[in-house]
Amino acid sequence: MESNRKIVHIIILMSVLFLSIIIYLTYIQIFRAEVTAQNPYNKRQWAVEDKTVRGTIYDRNGIVLAETKVSGDGTMKRLYNYDELYSHTIGYSSRQYGKTGIEFYYNSDLLALTGDNTVAKIRETVTGQPIKGHSLTLTLDHNLQRKAEQLLKGKIGSIVAMNPKTGEVLAAVSKPDYNPNSLAEDWDRLVEDENSPLLNRSLTGLYPPGSIYKLVIAASVLENPEIDANYNCTGTITIDGYTLADANRWGHGFLDLKRSIIVSCNTNFVRMGVELGGRNVTQMSKRFLMGKKLGGDMPIAESRYPYGDNMKPTDLAAVAIGQGELLVTPIHMAAMVSTFANKGAMAAPYIVGKIKNEDGMIVTLAESESTQIISDAIADEITDMMVAAVREGTGVNARIHGVDVAGKTGTAQNETGKVHSWFIGFAPAEDPQIAVAVILESEGRTGGEAAAPIAGEVLNEGLKGVNR
Repeated sequence: MESNRKIVHIIILMSVLFLSIIIYLTYIQIFRAEVTAQNPYNKRQWAVEDKTVRGTIYDRNGIVLAETKVSGDGTMKRLYNYDELYSHTIGYSSRQYGKTGIEFYYNSDLLALTGDNTVAKIRETVTGQPIKGHSLTLTLDHNLQRKAEQLLKGKIGSIVAMNPKTGEVLAAVSKPDYNPNSLAEDWDRLVEDENSPLLNRSLTGLYPPGSIYKLVIAASVLENPEIDANYNCTGTITIDGYTLADANRWGHGFLDLKRSIIVSCNTNFVRMGVELGGRNVTQMSKRFLMGKKLGGDMPIAESRYPYGDNMKPTDLAAVAIGQGELLVTPIHMAAMVSTFANKGAMAAPYIVGKIKNEDGMIVTLAESESTQIISDAIADEITDMMVAAVREGTGVNARIHGVDVAGKTGTAQNETGKVHSWFIGFAPAEDPQIAVAVILESEGRTGGEAAAPIAGEVLNEGLKGVNR
């Protein structure tokens, strides 16, 4: 009797296991089939790729950035026409090392696996000619990308430029970089390099923002008029037994909110952050998508905001000046500053403008998406403060002759002991055409000294492109 009971239990267990397998396979076939088929790590895709001429990638003006050349014997080779220049944005497609960048997250389009491609498949079957993948036209401007790369040469960091009204990414450079054309030869050196040249700092680099985060705090202060922004800065302030000092240890004297932005007064922002409280600071931070998905068409790392409504005064003091456990990506800061340029609406950044099939028909046309973060009145008021910061404050090195530039500098403490240098801004202030975020990793100089001049040159080059 006991043995019969054991047999029954075994039969039931086996039945449950078989049923689980059937349910799992059914789920894969019905709900995950397309995702699995299009996953770049699916080895079956290489069989498809052997019969497909991978799509060409262009900049916004039709310059060929990446293409596949087919030799007389039918061998296909992926070429990156500007070597390191687009290594992080376009990435690479390698049978040995996989795919990264646009080659990875637009893989299905480049292989024409998306949508109905029946005509191309019939043509391939009848003629034996390989299928041609879809071409991508990026939002990037080649001249601006090249200028940004030149300005960042020899440094570690990132430059991201975008159209603040639409979210189009106009340039995205990460240093150090690599040459995707010589990936196999360089691989061992690249993976052993302590400066991580394979890391796309623009999308996934996480840094304390320093004083550029004061713009978020300023927006919260303006929404909460009970917070008195007027302050007599003596150079230091004590919060919960901890004394924090300004860069100007002698103090800035009497300040209002605008003057506090112009001189980037730490102590006043610390005081205002504490008075705002955890709920207000966290609410505004979350509205600027801190700790949330930024949106758009790129795999952007979430900026980190590990705080809630019940923040300690010391945490509030740190966040108010962009320190503590706060970490942000350069592209997020480009989107953040674009919010002030775009009347309080944050446009989701995107990098592929349109996708065409082999017959030149547009199969996908990108659309701008934006979310209202703050009122246009507050955005305008902060823009006015940022213009003053560039005209007469810490951002003077970003000035452009005859153009009003709005900007904010940042100098962020970090574990390396050498400060990161930041600048975020846009131009022209009255009708913004381009926004920029510059981060120089462990530069050891203030954002005004190191990042602001680079940002000014990027903005100036970007405005030339608008007028070309």
